[in-house]
Amino acid sequence: MRRINVVAWVILIGGVGALCFFGYQIFRARLETGDSIPQYSTYRADPKGLKALYESLEATDLIHVDRRLQWSKVLPSGENQVLVVAGVLADQQLVANELLQLFDHWLATGGRLIVALRPERMRPIRNQPEAEEHQKTEDEPSSIGWRNLIRRWGAEIVPPGQVHSATAKSPVFGTIERWLGGQAFDHLSSDWKVVAVQSGKSVIIERALGPGSLVLLTDSYPLSNEALAADRNTNFLLWLIDDRRGVLFEETHLGLNEQPGLMTLARRYGLQGTLVSLVAVLVLFIWTCQYTLLPRTKIDQNSLTVSGCSSDQAFINVLQRTTPQRNLLAVCITAWMKTARPTQAQMADLKKFRTDAGRDKTVVEGYNELTRLLHRLPRSNN
Repeated sequence: MRRINVVAWVILIGGVGALCFFGYQIFRARLETGDSIPQYSTYRADPKGLKALYESLEATDLIHVDRRLQWSKVLPSGENQVLVVAGVLADQQLVANELLQLFDHWLATGGRLIVALRPERMRPIRNQPEAEEHQKTEDEPSSIGWRNLIRRWGAEIVPPGQVHSATAKSPVFGTIERWLGGQAFDHLSSDWKVVAVQSGKSVIIERALGPGSLVLLTDSYPLSNEALAADRNTNFLLWLIDDRRGVLFEETHLGLNEQPGLMTLARRYGLQGTLVSLVAVLVLFIWTCQYTLLPRTKIDQNSLTVSGCSSDQAFINVLQRTTPQRNLLAVCITAWMKTARPTQAQMADLKKFRTDAGRDKTVVEGYNELTRLLHRLPRSNN
């Protein structure tokens, strides 16, 4: 029976260990591939992420690269900067009012805004303007749809129709070998310039908007990790950056938001060492409160007992602690003089006694002699 219990415990421990091991492997695989991160995010390392583009620009040391992960009332300046908004679902996502303010401020300060749509072919929604207005009034009054925003900029998103080529051609940067976009731009205002076409349909357009410039793409694939590895078009990427000194990747529209806390601020300002030092000091403080370097001795409970004594013994203890032995007889005479009325003869005897007190006598002998002297005095003077 005992052997069966041991086998059961071994099987149970082995099963739990195997579950933890394979769970860790799955978690590590998802973390490495970025499967838990939205598509076309700069944190994602699989083919549908933009991590390769972000790290490539960062490695040049010529361009300042950053991510936008939180809302702020202080809007960044777009001067000599590029703002990349990739992976946009025009028919499913809304543009928050804060993001609209960022776009307006970015373009007004001379920034370059790049908006790239998802390459998936989306089924058009009937009565889209009415549906968006209905959603706008009921769900999020301060937001509009991407399709309406692009219409406000002077362009329409339409199905590409019959596509005969999987490439996009441009007189500016050449040919993009793989173009997976499922939509095109049409009904363009006169301010737009067609940069690239696919089967005669406009897929990349550009226009000046105030001091800044706006670029729309129907496909985010040319920015992805897969495209940079297999179908990289360097001239296209250089044209997008447009010799700007900084590139900012927008992440909030993908649902990635950073809530700044203590650890976030510590990482941002390099305070990890300070936090480690504080934790170490706290641990040492707790350790010193609980333990001591000196060995502890056992306390004898009997030594803590205070025995009682009589009033005479208490008086003797006080005398022993406060009056030196050589001054004891002088103190006794002084105390007697405060209450007695000695005669001249008594004073002469006391003076003689004090003179003879310096002889080699013990305190007891001197006290006995003083007592005999006092007893010899008339009782009326006591």
